[in-house]
Amino acid sequence: MSEEGQIFLSAIIINYNGGDFLRRTLSSLETELASLGENSEVIVVDNASTDDSLTLVSRAFPQVRIISLPENLGFARAANRGARASFGLYLLFLNNDIEIKPGCLSRLTTFLASHPEYALVAPAVFNPDGSFQLSFGLDLNFFSEFFLKYFARGYFALINRILPSRMARDIDWASGVACLLRRQPFFEIGGFDERYFLYLEDADLGLRLRQAGYKIRYLPEAKIVHFRGAIASQYPQLALIGAKKGQLLYYSLHNRPQSFIWLKRYLLIKFHLKNLLAWLSGDSLKSSIYSEIIKEIKGFRREANS
Repeated sequence: MSEEGQIFLSAIIINYNGGDFLRRTLSSLETELASLGENSEVIVVDNASTDDSLTLVSRAFPQVRIISLPENLGFARAANRGARASFGLYLLFLNNDIEIKPGCLSRLTTFLASHPEYALVAPAVFNPDGSFQLSFGLDLNFFSEFFLKYFARGYFALINRILPSRMARDIDWASGVACLLRRQPFFEIGGFDERYFLYLEDADLGLRLRQAGYKIRYLPEAKIVHFRGAIASQYPQLALIGAKKGQLLYYSLHNRPQSFIWLKRYLLIKFHLKNLLAWLSGDSLKSSIYSEIIKEIKGFRREANS
């Protein structure tokens, strides 16, 4: 990409059957980009949607550039495709089921512009009812995942409610639901690891950015609403398999070999029990999903970091 073709910000939205959620995302993004007063572009990378997502974009948002993929390649590969086709100094990655609140992008870009030691900054994420949604965490291991699953949301939701000024912080990783990156560090580390299909590619990215010497910031004064699970809940098998394979891949790349072995054994026991309960209750759909997950877990082999 030539410097003379470079622009200020590229917004990259990963879409798979986004429908009306995508319309809300693009509408709020359009308003925010206009308020920035900088040259920008919007790219929708479509993972072979079968709904009317692309028709909606073409008709209602003709200025948006569409990259249509021949099949569902997952989040990481689609995000990298969008990034490679972009021209922005800053890369804004977004889910297709969010709403950006006023002032969010100006706060994010201002922070990165004035803090060159940071490669990534992420906004606060809220549910549609206004409740706090956890969107960051520590590097993943058994202890941090236990805290993340059972205590982290309640802990940070409480801080957000009673001491909101204490929420701004350096973090290990931020959710890919919405994050702003400098272009140079993103490509310096090779972008998202395309071995991830769905989930944990963001935690992996955060770890590699920090290993390269950069910092990551959670900026609570920048806000978005995330209609969490609105899309993923339509495809429970895809989401569950993606999550578990992503978890196994992360452990194989970034934790001790024994941790990977323990995780694999734990997941097999867990989903065998779930499958048994689903079978006993006559829930053939869940039983089918759990059987497929067990098959994927059994077949997963530990990978080395490249």
